[in-house]
Amino acid sequence: MRESAHHFFYFLTREIAMAIPRLFSRHRHEGMENVPKTGAALLLCNHISHFDPPYMGVQFPRYIHFMADKPLLEIPIFGTWLGWSYVFPIDRTKTDLQAIKTALRRLKDGNVVAIFPEEGIRQGSRSVLGGAEMPTGTMSMWKKTGVPVIPMIILGSDQVYAWRRWLSRPRVFIRAGKVIPCDPNATREELRDRVVAAWRELYDGLVRDHHIQPDELPKTAQERLGGNIPIPATFASADQKTPPSAGGEGS
Repeated sequence: MRESAHHFFYFLTREIAMAIPRLFSRHRHEGMENVPKTGAALLLCNHISHFDPPYMGVQFPRYIHFMADKPLLEIPIFGTWLGWSYVFPIDRTKTDLQAIKTALRRLKDGNVVAIFPEEGIRQGSRSVLGGAEMPTGTMSMWKKTGVPVIPMIILGSDQVYAWRRWLSRPRVFIRAGKVIPCDPNATREELRDRVVAAWRELYDGLVRDHHIQPDELPKTAQERLGGNIPIPATFASADQKTPPSAGGEGS
C-alpha cells in the first residue's frame, strides 16, 4: 500500500475514533512544540483508558505508529483497517520478538512509535503515577535504538466511559514534555527513572496549572460506569491479562 493510502486511513481512523470524545469532552493539548519535526522517536505515555490513542494523535504533529493488543488486529476487517492506519500487533502473553522487530524497523525508518510502558491500562496504585514501578522492557528497546524519547501524560480520558457525564463535557489533558536523549551508558533502571521523573513533572504541572480535581483523576471503566459492569473481553483492560516479560510492551 502506498504511503498516501496509509495517511488517509490514519486520519480517517483517528477522526472516527474521536467522534464521541470530540463531542462530549473538552480536550487540551500542550507541549506539542516539544515534538521533533523529523527523525525517529519513542512516544512513552501513561495509559488510563481505551480512548487514549485517538486523544494522543488528534493534535500530534506527526503520524504515530501504535503497538496494539494482538486480538484487536485479528478482528475481521477492523484489524486490517487498523493495520492500514500504522497500528501493529503485540502478543502480550509472551515476549513478542516480531512486535519488537516491527517497532525497531519503523524507528529505523524515522517514525514515531508509541508504547505504553506500564504494559496496559493502569490507574491508582497500579499505575506508575500512583507509586507502582515501571517495567524496564521498553527501556531495553530505547537503549538498543538510541532514539530520543518523548514523554507524555494524559489525564481525564477515562471520564468518557461515563456517558452520564457527556453533557457536562469533562476535561481531558494531554501534555508532551521535552525530549529525553538516550544515554547509551545508562542502565535500564536509570533510563526508566528518567522517564518516570519526566512523567511526574508533567503530571504535577497539569494538576497544578489546571486545578485538576480528585474526581478528574484516573479511575477504572467500572468505577466510571458505576459498578462492576463487565467490559467486553476484546476491549478488557490489560490489567486482566498476563503481562509480557521484558521487551513485550504495548497499548
